[in-house]
Order: sequence, then C-alpha cells, then structure tokens
Amino acid sequence: MKTIPLTPEDDIVAVCDHLDWAHDPRVIFVLPEGGGVLREGLDLVRLRRHADNIRKDIALVTADIEIARQASALGLPVFTTIGAARQGWRARQNRRREIVGLSTIGDDRFIDYEGRARLDAADQQEAHNRLRPVSEHRRWLWRYTAIFLFFVTMALLYVAFLYLLPQATVTLKPEVLPVQVEQPIIADPAAEVVDFQRGILPARLLQTTQTWQADVATTGVIEVPEASARGKVLFANLLAQETIIPAGTQVSTSDGTNRVYQTLVDVTLPGAVGSTVEVEVTAVTPGPQENADANLVNRVEGSLAVQVEVRNLEPITGGGVRPAPAVTAEDRARLRAQVIQFLLAVAASEMEGQLTPHEFLTRGSLRVVNVLDETYSHEVGEQTSRLILSLRADIAGTAVDTQAASDLAYFALGQQIQPGFTLVPDSIRFESGTITGVDDAGRVTFSMTAAGTLARQLPLTEAIDAIAGQAPDTAVAYLHEQLPLREPPQIHVWPVWFDRLPYLTTRIHTDIRERE
Repeated sequence: MKTIPLTPEDDIVAVCDHLDWAHDPRVIFVLPEGGGVLREGLDLVRLRRHADNIRKDIALVTADIEIARQASALGLPVFTTIGAARQGWRARQNRRREIVGLSTIGDDRFIDYEGRARLDAADQQEAHNRLRPVSEHRRWLWRYTAIFLFFVTMALLYVAFLYLLPQATVTLKPEVLPVQVEQPIIADPAAEVVDFQRGILPARLLQTTQTWQADVATTGVIEVPEASARGKVLFANLLAQETIIPAGTQVSTSDGTNRVYQTLVDVTLPGAVGSTVEVEVTAVTPGPQENADANLVNRVEGSLAVQVEVRNLEPITGGGVRPAPAVTAEDRARLRAQVIQFLLAVAASEMEGQLTPHEFLTRGSLRVVNVLDETYSHEVGEQTSRLILSLRADIAGTAVDTQAASDLAYFALGQQIQPGFTLVPDSIRFESGTITGVDDAGRVTFSMTAAGTLARQLPLTEAIDAIAGQAPDTAVAYLHEQLPLREPPQIHVWPVWFDRLPYLTTRIHTDIRERE
C-alpha cells in the first residue's frame, strides 16, 4: 500500500492524478488540517468513482469528524493516524481471506471459490443436517402454532383496542358564586412589613422641587381718571404796567381742595390797574375731582401772584373717569390654585419616572410641603389686565407597592371563601379605590377592591370511576344528579361510533369550566 500526503493546495484533479500515478492497488491519502479539497462532499464522490474506475482501494487519514462522516457514508474507510490505517487495512484483508464462497457438489461436498475442500467430515455432516428437508409433521405443527398465535394476537389487539384506543372528554360546569370585598388600606412610609390584620403596608415617600409661572385675566374693576376739567379764568392787573401771563401759568383754589389749573396760551394785561384778560385753563390732574364751581379759583402760583389776581366767573367742568381692570383677592387665589395644579402635574411626571415596576403613585397624595418663593406681579386693587405668579415649592407624594396592596386585598377576599367552594384563580380582579385621607407624614388611606368567583369543589375521582364504560346518556344523567353543576355535563367520545365511555379512567379527560 502507498501513503500519499495531500496539501491544502491540491484540488480534486491533482488528487486523482496522485491516484493514477500510484502503482500500488491500495492508496492511503493523508489529508491536511481542515480537510483541503476533500471537505466538499462532491469531491469525495468524484474520488470514489475514479478509484472504482481504475480498480484501486483508497482510505483516508483525517481527524475531521465531518469528512469522516461523509466518507463513511460513501463506503470509504477513515482512520485518525497512518499507523491505524495500515493496521486496520491489514486486519480487513485478513477478514476477506477468511471469507470463502461455498457451493455444494452432490449431497455432502463443499468447496471454496478456488475449488479447494475446506470442511472436515463433522462440519460437512452439520451442513447436511441443516440442508435436509423438514418433515411433514413438523411443517403442520408450525402451521397450527402460527394460526393459534395469530388468533391470540388478534384477541389481544381487540382487547387493547377496547381499553386503549377510545377516549372521552367530559365538560363540567360547577356551581359558582360571585364574591367581592373592599379592603381599607393605609400606605405608611414608616412601616417596614405588611400588617395583614390592620391593613397597613410599607410605602415610599417621594419629593421634588418644582418652579412654575402662569398668568390669568383680572376680574376686578376700578375707576381711572380719563378727562381733565376745562374752563376760563379772568386775570386782573394790580399794577399800572403791562404784564405778560405765559402759557402754563398755574392757578388754584384756596378752599383746601388744592385743585390746580394751568393756562393754555400766552396773554398780556394792559398797563393799567384793574385791566383784565380772559384765558382758557385746564386741570393739571384729570378726573372729576378737579371740577370747580364759580369763584373758587382765586390764587395765582408763582411770582405773578403780586402782580395779578384771578377769578373763575363760571364753573370749571368736564373732568371724568373710565372703568379699568384691576386685581382682586379672588384673582390671586384662583391663579395660585392653577399654578399649584401645574406644579403637581409636573412633579407627578417626574416621580413616576422614579417608580419601580411594582409601584404606583397615589395622585391624591401629591401636596405642597414647602413654598420656597411666591411672587405676584401686582397687588390687590392695582390696575392691570393680567396677573402673573411665579411659584417655587417642594412637592411630596407617596408611592405604593401594588403587590403588597393586592396581597392585602387577596387576604381579605380569602376570608370570604365558603366551605365546599374554591376561589377561581383566573377570576380574581383588583381595583384601586378612592383616597380618603393623606396626612403630613405621607400616610395615605385608600381602599382596594378585590372580586372573584367561587366554584363548587367536585369529587371527580369517584364520579369518573362510576361512569367508566357507561353509555354517554347514562353518564350524563349520573353526573348531573350526583355533582353540584349549574348546567348538564357534556360528553364527547372518540371515535364517534364508539357507543360508550372508555373502560380505563385514564382515557377519560375532564374539562372543568369554572367561568365562561
């Protein structure tokens, strides 16, 4: 035998060439690490066909499990080492030499494929006994035995069919009762464990600082001076010289009301004592309080007071007011309530991001615990159409563990289970009630409602044993009479032509529908 090591660069053509050039009838190919080209299954097929065509035996040496699996499927021997390949091939050749094709000549002569006698007399006698025809008696015995075994087998199959093949489903709807309980719960941040007897569960106090600014339209009304009083005054000259009275000269009343008016144009008094001139004046301050009756304006302001005197011969009128929006105490209270609502909403959004998957924030527990800054743009009574408030405060809220609250409600629900009934797990529902109180320590008092369905307990073992092998109608009547059901039972048998329930209780399945 010839050993040919392959390289990773060898393709299938090169491998076939190596096989052609080898003069030995047996060739061992040593594959490189990774298998090389022979990793592909089609290349292994081509190599096997080529070896068959040139009548050579080949073997592979590789540690690759995948190549070994494919080669074995093609009938190619695979070894892990060259030494193992040589020893394995020698053992294989020895086994081939021991295999001799035998044929018979006459009654008792056996020869191999080369025509040489290989069996001694004892072996030839044993072979002759085995080839001797069986007697008629023995053949009929075998026939009757086979017929008996056939009928026994058919009987066993029939019995197995009666007991193992049929199956039935019994649908039962037991009596049910609704149950509901409302459990008052106190979520206390100071509690460490759940107190089932007093309904107290641990809670977590959350706190944040928020700032918000908002404005509202004011609803108050005040009167604002709008028009100035207007009229005419008469100046009289006290000197015998010409006197100029410039525009803006102020005159006033002397009755203690301190109403001030000013001239609108320049005028000149002739240079004679007692000469007069009339000029139009207007009130310095607008509003009705500047209206004056006749002869009340009699004082000249400034240095002209020693040169001239003044009188209003007619009333000065026309001063008026208009309504204007102003701040009221209700406006401030309303704006403060709105700002606090915004602060609580922003704080709730931030606190919900701090909750664990099993917690919920009780919105009713949100409250302002400390006002850090509160600034209004206007005081009460000031004229403005919009009131602005900027508020900064500490907000606190209480986070409640939903699992602990549900456990308390479930504990209360369990106290309502009546004897002979069981609570249906899929029917249990929990619902948080309203918050009834929140104190300064963050303790929240609320209610938790738990509702569910109670179903009758059914003695199924005795009932199934009693209906096994019975007709469906009989079984339905029996179950409806013996079991506390809200509806008659339903029984489905398979195969449909089988007219009774299975004899084996293990083939009868029950479907308990405690709720629809």
